[in-house]
Amino acid sequence: MHSSANRVFIALIFYVFALFYISYWVEQHQFSPIFITYGISFLSFLYCFKHRNALTERNWYIVLLIIFCVPLFSAPSLSPDVYRFFWDGELVTNGIHPFRYLPKEVIQDNSIIHQSDYMQQLYHQMTDLSKKNYTVYPTFMQFFFLVVAAITQSTFTAFIVMRLLMIIVLLIGARYVKKLLKICELPSSNALFLMLNPIIVIETIGNFHFEAIMLSFLFIGIYYALRHKWVLSALFWALVINLKLTPLILLPFFLRFFGWKKSVPFYAYTSLFTVGLLIISVWPNSIAHFGQSLSLYFNNFEFNAGIFYASKWIFSGFTEQNPTLVIGPLLSIISFLTILFLAFYRSIDSPKEWLKRMMFGYIVLLLLSTTVHPWYIILPLGFAVFNTSISLLTWSFLIMLSYSFYSLGNSMWEFILIGIEYISFLFLLFLPENNTIIKKSKEWLKIDA
Repeated sequence: MHSSANRVFIALIFYVFALFYISYWVEQHQFSPIFITYGISFLSFLYCFKHRNALTERNWYIVLLIIFCVPLFSAPSLSPDVYRFFWDGELVTNGIHPFRYLPKEVIQDNSIIHQSDYMQQLYHQMTDLSKKNYTVYPTFMQFFFLVVAAITQSTFTAFIVMRLLMIIVLLIGARYVKKLLKICELPSSNALFLMLNPIIVIETIGNFHFEAIMLSFLFIGIYYALRHKWVLSALFWALVINLKLTPLILLPFFLRFFGWKKSVPFYAYTSLFTVGLLIISVWPNSIAHFGQSLSLYFNNFEFNAGIFYASKWIFSGFTEQNPTLVIGPLLSIISFLTILFLAFYRSIDSPKEWLKRMMFGYIVLLLLSTTVHPWYIILPLGFAVFNTSISLLTWSFLIMLSYSFYSLGNSMWEFILIGIEYISFLFLLFLPENNTIIKKSKEWLKIDA
């Protein structure tokens, strides 16, 4: 055991140095350094997960805290989204509704904002797309932005404050993952399948994407649902929906598992809390702006969408119209119907099966989406903790190939890399659990789930 712990310690050193490099020295357009460094951190993570019993649970919590703090003082290297977060928070502290005005309108028309060096800095760090569109972040996300704005007007300090908030939520979430693993009669160390994965550190703590934060609150809501504490569960589900809207796709799975008698009150409480939270920030006179931003996201963004790209290419041979106008809505309909089928095609007999079915629901949503950023994988990866899916584990590595876009653009090589990502994932996804590749992989990782 002592020798194994030493090897884990060496692997963690490689892990931390790789995270340090990707957090402080690379930029979004530097694909090769990003992918190589991420590969080192991912291989180190796999080794640590394989030898997870070399350290005690208490020691792993200390390790997680150290790893989470690696990017604490860095500027986000792979995404500028956080500057819009800070901008929204500052608007609220200045008495300006973030849903009512475009950033370019505020910076031109409001003398207080125009004369603020901090707001000028945030504005110039935002993307052009963000400057020209209304905010799309609902109430609970705005709460995080407001806390940061109330504390500081320094981007360096704001990075630290936001990350500390995120780390606290992630550590709380880890405890509820452990509780759910106990309910599913699985080893608590399986939590490291998610929490130790470098994509959590890089995309959540490093680059401020809220998927892992959402997942933490979602696990709390799921835990209280399994304990039949419906009001408390509904409150956390409402908080999650006010972070991201995608958990709405999970509601049919709730009905299938718990039945009408328990689901209807839960839906009622969740709706009440969700609307109550939403109207705090999305006032009647700003609903149109919020809807406009949502529509922009669903109808105009295309990124790392393997099946969408393939469908668009095939369909383009049959029409001179823009194939996106047909393929996008069609894939959305197929996604919706497939998720309903996954929820209802047969009974759900256990919490473990319930969580697994929701994982597949998220996979369908991502596979048929027009935009799949690397941090989106965190959502199904969270549910994969309860069946340690080799396909999703592999995707959490290969999805970083999507960063090739920022150096290669829409070139042949970029589409080849995206093809490798999706073909590899789909191949593993459809392999049966008793397939030799899956069995050998789980044996190497010492998984018995």
